[in-house]
Amino acid sequence: MSRRDLAHVMTALWNLSGAAPDVAVDVAAIDDAIGRGRNDMRTPLNLESLAQDGLVKAVGDGRWVLTAQGVAWIVEDRELSDR
Repeated sequence: MSRRDLAHVMTALWNLSGAAPDVAVDVAAIDDAIGRGRNDMRTPLNLESLAQDGLVKAVGDGRWVLTAQGVAWIVEDRELSDR
């Protein structure tokens, strides 16, 4: 996943979860939030690379959560972007 795509997915999870860890979000909602519709022909969104980095985790039924580490990553990324 590119850095730009990573930022979009993480921002979508941040917004959809209310910036809280362990709040389940449907992958379909993430797709919608990043501009991928139901008939999108691109490959399905794969969050496994984010899970391997400890930023998100699957909770079943196509739902994912930000981890505490994922929330901290977003906070740090935003702080660095403000400089």
